[in-house]
Amino acid sequence: MRNRITIAAAAAAIAIPFAAGAYTHGKPGLWQITTQMKFTKGGPQAQIPPDKLAMMKQMGIQMPDMSAPISTKTCVTAEQAATDTPPTPGQRGNCQVQNLKRDGHTFSADTVCSGEMQGTGHVTVTYDSDEHYSGKMDFSGTSAHTGDVQTSNEFSGQWLGTDCGSVKPSAMPAH
Repeated sequence: MRNRITIAAAAAAIAIPFAAGAYTHGKPGLWQITTQMKFTKGGPQAQIPPDKLAMMKQMGIQMPDMSAPISTKTCVTAEQAATDTPPTPGQRGNCQVQNLKRDGHTFSADTVCSGEMQGTGHVTVTYDSDEHYSGKMDFSGTSAHTGDVQTSNEFSGQWLGTDCGSVKPSAMPAH
């Protein structure tokens, strides 16, 4: 269980700051972020031997499907929406952003992670309007818990409206 959480958290630490922060040319207000993680190596169940996994299933224990889309909501302030670069994760999750580039409505950057999850990744975010964006993040590295990891994450953001309700503004600093 800890391995699944570690890998998912590391992947989210890399991808979500760009997804949640990809409102550079978006409207202030409530946004829904949908992320789909695809592990091509070292997924959340990588260290569970097949016989143990089968025994768990027989006992009625179901492992979460990490390939299913994950949706979250974030509130974007007017100040955050007015910036011209997406927030970056900085030291979040022991990952640093490098080579941040903007070309029209598209941002791209590389990530380098150290700590329990080590490796490199590349993220691209494109706005098709001020109410929607989409992107992709690829990561390859090593987890202290599961060994080699390769993941490809696709994400999108959809503006829901000006009222954030009980959803607090994102605490991610602007770049």
